[in-house]
Amino acid sequence: QEPIKIRLRPKVHSRFGCPIDEREDISFLLYTRFNAWDSQRLYLNDDMSLINSHFNVIDPTVVFIHGFTETADSLSASTVRDAYLKRGSYNVVLVDWNSLSALPWYSAAVKNCQVVGKYVAKFLDYLNSRGIPLSKVHIIGFSLGAEVAGFTGQNLRYGMAPRLHRITGLDPAYPLFKRSNTKLRLSEEDAIFVDVIHTDAGVLGFPSQIGHADFYPNGGKPLQPGCDLASIHNRSSFEDLVFCSHQRSWKYYAESVNNEFGFPASRCRKWLDFRIGRCSTGYGTAYMGIAASPR
Repeated sequence: QEPIKIRLRPKVHSRFGCPIDEREDISFLLYTRFNAWDSQRLYLNDDMSLINSHFNVIDPTVVFIHGFTETADSLSASTVRDAYLKRGSYNVVLVDWNSLSALPWYSAAVKNCQVVGKYVAKFLDYLNSRGIPLSKVHIIGFSLGAEVAGFTGQNLRYGMAPRLHRITGLDPAYPLFKRSNTKLRLSEEDAIFVDVIHTDAGVLGFPSQIGHADFYPNGGKPLQPGCDLASIHNRSSFEDLVFCSHQRSWKYYAESVNNEFGFPASRCRKWLDFRIGRCSTGYGTAYMGIAASPR
């Protein structure tokens, strides 16, 4: 059972919160096949931390951003990390912003998404200046982390054109985010390719299409398979009861990393159309997860 961190006062840029120290409150933890269990911390504009790490400029870079109440040690982050390191040679960078996304301060965490997104963008710009092209960077965010990924992409635009190669949003957070304002949430404008997996649509996760490719496994809504009361009654934790369908997004994605064609998808306007066999034809098969593509 993962411990849940609670802060007595939020860290947020306001007179009511504790001040934010971005260098201390936002960590970049590197894992590679040479240090799969022990992270190496990288710092913005710190060449020595980069040179002395196992970061390999030849390998693709995956950046994972956790959600509300989580840390870089949470199951979402560690499961996705381990899947990539099992798959091959990657630079896996876990962004830890747990002091800015702690219980019970959800509204403060929502505000902090922009702060963290801007700082992550600065870090990726720094890596780019050291020979790591943004075309080899894939950001994956779960829940609030997906919204952070969107703000990262916004801060990496060249004019109106996105520079970031790919963002994958795993059930992007819905509460306090508006559908209409694409500048205040993850959208297809934030990377060259944005794919989204919806598993708790309309509850904790964003319900509408916000990427270039949006996947709705099992209709995209609760309850996802294995999340009914009969399945989780022996797992009595608050997290299991409330977040089960929400968390299915990162579980599906992690499974796809080493089974990339395991989640074939059909293009449909509605879930009901799929159920009755009334989907569009002629588009070929798309795949949810790591194999998703703009084709």
